[in-house]
Amino acid sequence: MKSYYKYFKISLVLLDIFLFYLSLIILLFFKYSLEFKITKEHLIGFTIILPFWLLSFYSQNFYSLNIFKNKFSLRLIKAFSTGFIISILFFYFLPYLKISPKTNLFIFTFLYLANFLIFRKIIEDKFRQKRKINILVLIPKNFIDKFKNDFESLHIYNITFWQENYLYDYSSFDAIVISRKINREELINKIISKINYKVPIIELVDFYEKNLGRIPLEEIDEYWILKEIINPETKIQSLIKRIFDISFSLIILCFSLPFLPIIILGIYLNSPGPIIFKQKRIGKDNKEFTIYKLRTMKPESDLGIWEKENDNRIFFWGKILRKFHLDELPQIINVLKGELSFVGPRPEQVNIVKDLEKKIPFYNIRHIVLPGITGWTQVNYKKPFNLDETKIKVEYDFYYLKNKNFFLDLIIFLKTIFNI
Repeated sequence: MKSYYKYFKISLVLLDIFLFYLSLIILLFFKYSLEFKITKEHLIGFTIILPFWLLSFYSQNFYSLNIFKNKFSLRLIKAFSTGFIISILFFYFLPYLKISPKTNLFIFTFLYLANFLIFRKIIEDKFRQKRKINILVLIPKNFIDKFKNDFESLHIYNITFWQENYLYDYSSFDAIVISRKINREELINKIISKINYKVPIIELVDFYEKNLGRIPLEEIDEYWILKEIINPETKIQSLIKRIFDISFSLIILCFSLPFLPIIILGIYLNSPGPIIFKQKRIGKDNKEFTIYKLRTMKPESDLGIWEKENDNRIFFWGKILRKFHLDELPQIINVLKGELSFVGPRPEQVNIVKDLEKKIPFYNIRHIVLPGITGWTQVNYKKPFNLDETKIKVEYDFYYLKNKNFFLDLIIFLKTIFNI
């Protein structure tokens, strides 16, 4: 199964690279008959922008096993729009590339989009109708509904739930997924003897991690926390992360300064009152700190409660600022002070933390690292508005805590930029 995940993703990346050059060659063939000099210049220029196209696809989860989940069309538009805009910036602001493909860039993008859709459709049909992975799932009955909801959009699996006293041909399954809560040694031994070590057995927690980028709260205990989460950063890791935070804070500050007067004026005209919103949050090691944001809510609102979906306390200009994450610009101050990192679990209000500690197991573990402006949860899940959605958010946070490293931080940072 592990090799399947790996080869599936690599195959998709290689396919997109092939389609990228195929679309370019088709363009050059019909417009220039592959004239050597023009072809060479275009190949060099387009090769430079190729990684950014792949990053735009990655940011929209086109290299996930869950590539056929909801909002496919919207993600497709975002990915190709991002790739097209980056291409424009490169070709028109870097004259040494020797090309400025105006009409050609439109034609290339259209060809690439057409090829992309055709081959993704082929892959979709293949996985949905022909070759699915057969898995047998052994989990407690009270977990079945959650499992179905979480994996309903993953169309590459044929899922069979284990039932008592049913005779299974275990060798007919490609993998067997077992929950830690199935504490029946006799049953496990029976399955092992039946499959003769020829069918992979996967822990449910690992299955969630590989497929959904989450850690199911129902599956973890104190031992798992100690083994997988309590892993302090080395001094080198902390130093690299701190340099990254300070460097990007200063870069973003420089780029945002010219726009601040317009942003501030918009806030004042829409809702007279304080420009900066301050609030106590819980940070690393459960220490309180004051977070700074550009105000997006009416000043008379009760800001000490959970935000609601379609919250009418948010004024019009505030919605625009939130849409593009501009309301979070003042948090650069928190980053420079060492209270926030660019990447980490999102810090919560003090009273909400006290409430969630009682309702969500191991919730406080989120506070072993610096909270972040963005994070694994933010680039993979919507803003939670109730307890059940908050539990899913924490499952994404635990994935980050288990897998945190500089490369993952960089991926999250880039996905955040590409998703704005």
